[in-house]
Amino acid sequence: MKKYLPFVFVLFSFTPLLAPNRLPEKQWLQYKTPEDAGFSSQKLQKAHKLADQYNSASVLIIYKGVIVQSWGDASRRFRMHSSRKATQSALIGIYASKGAIDINKSIGEYGIDEVTPLTDVEKKATVKQLMTGYSGIYLPSVADGNEMPKRGSHQPGEHWYYNNWNYNALNTLFEQQTHVKLTDAFVDHIAQPIGMEDFVPHDAWYNYEKFSLHPVYHINMSSRDMARFGILYMNGGRWGDKQIVPEQWVRESLTAVSPKTVKYGFGYAWGIPPEKAFNQRCYTAEGMGGHMLMLFPDSDMIIVHRANTYIEPWVAVDWTEIKKVVKEIFAARTEIKITIDESKLIAYEPDRKHWPVLIADNSSKTKRFEKYYDNDGDPVTILREKEGQLVVNDLYIGNFNLYSITDSTFFVEGKEEKIYFEYNNKREPIKAIFP
Repeated sequence: MKKYLPFVFVLFSFTPLLAPNRLPEKQWLQYKTPEDAGFSSQKLQKAHKLADQYNSASVLIIYKGVIVQSWGDASRRFRMHSSRKATQSALIGIYASKGAIDINKSIGEYGIDEVTPLTDVEKKATVKQLMTGYSGIYLPSVADGNEMPKRGSHQPGEHWYYNNWNYNALNTLFEQQTHVKLTDAFVDHIAQPIGMEDFVPHDAWYNYEKFSLHPVYHINMSSRDMARFGILYMNGGRWGDKQIVPEQWVRESLTAVSPKTVKYGFGYAWGIPPEKAFNQRCYTAEGMGGHMLMLFPDSDMIIVHRANTYIEPWVAVDWTEIKKVVKEIFAARTEIKITIDESKLIAYEPDRKHWPVLIADNSSKTKRFEKYYDNDGDPVTILREKEGQLVVNDLYIGNFNLYSITDSTFFVEGKEEKIYFEYNNKREPIKAIFP
């Protein structure tokens, strides 16, 4: 009989977070100069040049809840890729505290299955094991093309492996137990309470494939809204006088559960690099291609890094490159500012100079664009929201607001490109063409 190794935990000490960071209100504040936050402008230029060299799309540096510097457009909404899983984890924590989800129950007890039926052993995997990478379930999943261990090679709790199937199945389990769509829960319990400035409800969406019962949950989010979520966790799940995510859940999320063979620790969808990486504690929500939310509680800092993964092929920035940029940012720190001089704070304005000149929409004229376009097998759908906003839906990359440039050309927010419409002889749009 095959003997299985015990479930090995390596717990990295998680000391209390620092005193709560200043909260951005309706609008972020920024230091007038980096020097006001204890940073050298000249030295930060070195980090900025390095980020440009790596084709970083956006870098946002936060100290004590105030912006030090922003490179690129921090209001531009990029797809989060796997960094979104930290938001899923937060929602599971919120509803677990209400008694709707028991993370120690098995998915079999919750009736979770798959198109390719789960075995009795696989059904024994607990909700917690799915969140922490110990499910022992190795099945194809939506938005995951990685090679994985042979099915049945490990029992639940025995072997750590990062598998999208776990998180997709958690989407199904969440909605089944709470009777709330995960996308709606994110809007109601996180985006609105912490005042996300750029996020709109259609930025959270699903992608389904026939081979799986469980959809992937995606979010498009701006750098400054990701930073708000980071402050929520830096403050132990609290926003002002409201405890949004249970503090104990935040602590558990940022405590690594992984075997000695794994270089980086992993909690409830949060990465925990070894302290030697930056000579201090660091917690990361990481997404493929260079999307990174990094918390540095020992320094009262948050750094957000984004890459333009809308471009094909991807303009990806890897972890090694991001780490070099971050080290240059810390090298630019010249002194520790204990307090904030309120007189040296100004309203933050994102760099949106790249937007073209737009014209006001005329609803009587734009309504005609609302329909499905086959585009010779490259389909998109144009939707109209209640307030009349036109939105383009692409099955694989999400939903984006459309803004008029001419009567047949629109600016696609987020992707920041133009979409052109072709007409028939009756002046009816028949094709929606991305360049």
